[in-house]
Amino acid sequence: MRTKQMSIMKKIFIIILSAISLHASAQVAPADLKEMVQHSFDHYAKVRSMETQQRIAAGQIELSKADRLPTVDGTASYMHVYPVPKIQLPGSDFTFQPVPSENVNAGIEARQLLLDFGKTGSRIHQHEAEAKLLGAQTSEVKEQLAYQVANAYLGIAYLNDNITVQEANIKLLEETEQMVENKLKHGDAIDLDLLNTRVKLESYRNKKVDYVNALRKELATLEYYTGDTLQDSIHASFEWPVAGVVLADEGFLNNSTVKTAIEKENVASMGVEFAKTQYKPSLFLDAGTGYKNGFLPDVNTPKFNYNAGVSLSVPIFHGKKLRTQERMAAQQVEVAKWNTQDVKNNLRKEVIQQQSEVTASKERLLTAEALLQQAQRALQLAQSRYKNGVITYLDLQNAQTSMLEAQLAKIQYQYQLSISSLALLQLNGNEFWR
Repeated sequence: MRTKQMSIMKKIFIIILSAISLHASAQVAPADLKEMVQHSFDHYAKVRSMETQQRIAAGQIELSKADRLPTVDGTASYMHVYPVPKIQLPGSDFTFQPVPSENVNAGIEARQLLLDFGKTGSRIHQHEAEAKLLGAQTSEVKEQLAYQVANAYLGIAYLNDNITVQEANIKLLEETEQMVENKLKHGDAIDLDLLNTRVKLESYRNKKVDYVNALRKELATLEYYTGDTLQDSIHASFEWPVAGVVLADEGFLNNSTVKTAIEKENVASMGVEFAKTQYKPSLFLDAGTGYKNGFLPDVNTPKFNYNAGVSLSVPIFHGKKLRTQERMAAQQVEVAKWNTQDVKNNLRKEVIQQQSEVTASKERLLTAEALLQQAQRALQLAQSRYKNGVITYLDLQNAQTSMLEAQLAKIQYQYQLSISSLALLQLNGNEFWR
């Protein structure tokens, strides 16, 4: 009875996790981010290269299918032969010449595959599997590109927020500078207080320059991915993404890396099938027609001729080459399966790490929120008391520093939470750009 209850609870737990995952997957990404991702697909050179390779693979399938169609060739040849055999008949001026010295031949030759016991079919299947692999690899490249764009997008949100905080603190210090100057005029402050304020103010301005420079670099990265001149048109925030729960192997089936690994297994399996068919015979129909000379009794006059027949090619001995190819193909299957297992093991590790990071970032963010509220309240009190001469300039400076650190810490934890959530979406194979 207890086992049955535990089984029911486990099913309910899985349903709840699935609902959470679906809710996260259904979350809508910002419209401007979706647009940038679509532009990157059209612009990024590696994606265009992969799409071209897909077209080449489709052409390879057509070539394989064409092996089942007849081949027809036109032929024409001329050959002068010297010496040629001649027989002088006794008692006569007549000379018998069995072959011409001027040989001419013009005609059409055709060959049709009648039966190859699955060799052509297995080759077609192999090329189809390779085309599917290229499709999976193209999707994987697109997914990686989309998440690179999303990472840059969140990086812009991080830098914009830092710039905003830095500007607010610069304004605050400018007000403090004015306050200290007024106190200095009335003899309630010393030159050192004003000097410290100005040094700190310049430090904040320099830090803002660093953030602005980093923002420009991030925008340049996005322009590289998308081909668009973005300037200051992006208004990103940390409201997106929210990560879902990845459910073991069931969740990994949507992961593009796993899909690619599975397609590699299929290609390797088709390689084994193709290697086995190389032992089988091939039956051909051969035919030809045209005009050529060399027919008795008048060997110099071209005559109409034709031929038709069948030919059978049977592999007998190739120096263990075919057996070696089959063994190597089977080993490729084993390698592909181990690669798939390694990919899944790595994904499990990544999921655990990112879920741990999400949990930790949420806890840090709650603490940062509380600290920020306390820092804001402490700064208000410090400003009021400094004006009234109750505390020293050093106390005011400490309150301002604590305020800045709390603001920056909150932004940092928001950013870390968003990056980890984005990583979980990628591990789950979430195509947010659709």
